[in-house]
Amino acid sequence: MISRETIKAEVIQVKELGEKIGYGHLMELASALWRKSLEEKGYPISGAFIPTIGACIEKEMFDKTENERATYDEFVRW
Repeated sequence: MISRETIKAEVIQVKELGEKIGYGHLMELASALWRKSLEEKGYPISGAFIPTIGACIEKEMFDKTENERATYDEFVRW
């Protein structure tokens, strides 16, 4: 498991970059890079996350991500 200190350092890095270039731009670039990486490895690009807003996700599927969202919300509160 990743240490709390490692997560704190990563949160700081992402926060700094997100504030510098914009969080939406950061997420779109990360998604595109993930798709490119998957494609280069011969994997389906459908495995990469796609940045969107909750309103664009069916409620049932959105609700299934509650635990993950809560975990990451806690990470950024440390």
